[in-house]
Amino acid sequence: MRVNVLGFITAFFFSLISPALAVSDNPAVLGMPRIGPAYGAPPRSYHDSKVVIITFKTSPDVLQKLVPKPMVPNKEGIITLYFGHFEAPAYDRGSFHFPGESYEETGLVAPVSLFKEGGGYSLFLYLNKVAPAISGREIWGFPKKDADIVMTEKEGKITFNVNRLGVPIVKATFKKTAKVENIPARPARARYNLKYIPSATKDGPPDVMQIVSYKQETKIKELYNGEASLELGSTPVDPLGEIPIAKIIKAEYLVVDGGVDYGGVLYDYLKERK
Repeated sequence: MRVNVLGFITAFFFSLISPALAVSDNPAVLGMPRIGPAYGAPPRSYHDSKVVIITFKTSPDVLQKLVPKPMVPNKEGIITLYFGHFEAPAYDRGSFHFPGESYEETGLVAPVSLFKEGGGYSLFLYLNKVAPAISGREIWGFPKKDADIVMTEKEGKITFNVNRLGVPIVKATFKKTAKVENIPARPARARYNLKYIPSATKDGPPDVMQIVSYKQETKIKELYNGEASLELGSTPVDPLGEIPIAKIIKAEYLVVDGGVDYGGVLYDYLKERK
């Protein structure tokens, strides 16, 4: 009787491989690589995070160019810039364990309406850590990029600096003026992102082009009003400096808990074109 030695050795070798190394066909496993994904399924949460929100007016004409149809930007030209330090705890998804992580993030969000429902559209987002940037882009379509970010607090003044490609693109300061004792409730609101994945083929249409939405829920644990300054700069691929800051309307400092859960596709450009 002839023994298939090679087959026996191969079967024995693969029997020693950890199940975590096997390519899973389970659709609940998100991200790449399928053998040990970079992130797990939602929901994603953050706790005791320190965030500054600066609301300012810009040119309505400039804002109009930044917001794709069918979304309608606010007529006043209002944009909010947030920056802060986020604390994301460790979590388990199935057989995978994902460690906790802290990171700095900033973003520009414009109040818009879509099919008569108000929400906030993500214009630009920057992070100093890779993992939360990957999951945010791939699942929800957040326009996240990497950047060098430094946030410092000294003598009650918070300074936030963002550099990309060696160029300062965000310079912001905040100083507390008054603590808000009775914090008013802020209902969850819709957050809109343009999820765009280009084609691997030359001159081909994008594989994905959708407006994705989810409800953003935040629990405010501390709230301060304050004074702020803000400067925006540009690189060849980061045109933030082309957004004029006409007037700072409001500045706040918050300590928050929050999270991001599954959302939905509200508009599919590719299906509409068909």
